[in-house]
Amino acid sequence: MRSVILLTAALAACVALAACGGYQFPGGGSSGGTGTVSGKVVAVPCAPVERVGSPCPGRPVQGLVLTLTSSSREQVTATTDAAGQYAVELKAGTWTVAFKSFMRIISGPTAVTVSAGGTVVANYVLDSGIRVPQPAA
Repeated sequence: MRSVILLTAALAACVALAACGGYQFPGGGSSGGTGTVSGKVVAVPCAPVERVGSPCPGRPVQGLVLTLTSSSREQVTATTDAAGQYAVELKAGTWTVAFKSFMRIISGPTAVTVSAGGTVVANYVLDSGIRVPQPAA
């Protein structure tokens, strides 16, 4: 009889510990998973003179470092490749996007929201700074 009581108590303790193992305290720890942010960065215009009817679709920006910052101030970086592509895995949540460059952002999000297991595509178009030459005075 005593061994049945001990066995039952041990089994109940195991069940209780297993049930507590999955508990997460509110507001603590990670938000549960990661997602991917990827995209392409191009610069326009490509040259000071473009042909009428066939504008440059954008020149890929290679070696640009994107800094993504979470609401808890965690920073992750991604660098564009030769095709202007980048990809980074981030914890679920909202991340601000910034990069240091002489080029100005024409289009692209300043923040991305990542969900666990999700994919976010964030493409950017930058102003290359190329301007049409002005006639000499």
